[in-house]
Amino acid sequence: MFDLMLMRHAKSDWHSHISDMDRPLSESGVQEAMFMGLHLKQMDLIPDCMIVSGAQRAQETARLVLKNLAVPENHLIVDKELYLADKETLLEFIEVFAAENKRLMIVAHNPGMDDVVNYLSNRPPQLSRHGKLMETCAVACFRLDSIASIKKRRQGKLVSLLRPEDINENRKQ
Repeated sequence: MFDLMLMRHAKSDWHSHISDMDRPLSESGVQEAMFMGLHLKQMDLIPDCMIVSGAQRAQETARLVLKNLAVPENHLIVDKELYLADKETLLEFIEVFAAENKRLMIVAHNPGMDDVVNYLSNRPPQLSRHGKLMETCAVACFRLDSIASIKKRRQGKLVSLLRPEDINENRKQ
């Protein structure tokens, strides 16, 4: 049995005039990532290892989250293949790294993240009020019986789907 955390990068700065791969986080994206790191710490959802897209915005997200989780930076692995990776590529990474880690986190991009969440989830994941699944900085947390369970649809128990906007809303209530 192992836990899988799928995280979409935080909001990026669309006003910077650089390549998509090098686009940094926006100010609100930095706040989102720090907030999500604190929330994950409060929930004791601390990954053993983070596999992160080579895109600047994904790396910044991961490092900000790690700061709040007190996970050593050498537990963060950057791989350029995760940049805009499709479902099959993401599942391959999960299979390789899940064997070595009890709780694995992948930080990457849509539409691949949406596809993996829909593929793994044992129940239809709830969309946000904006009609989206993996909004920026969202984290989908799964419990899987075995590594083999990622080879079949709907074999992951979706434990939680965390979105910064939803967490803030719940705190206000």
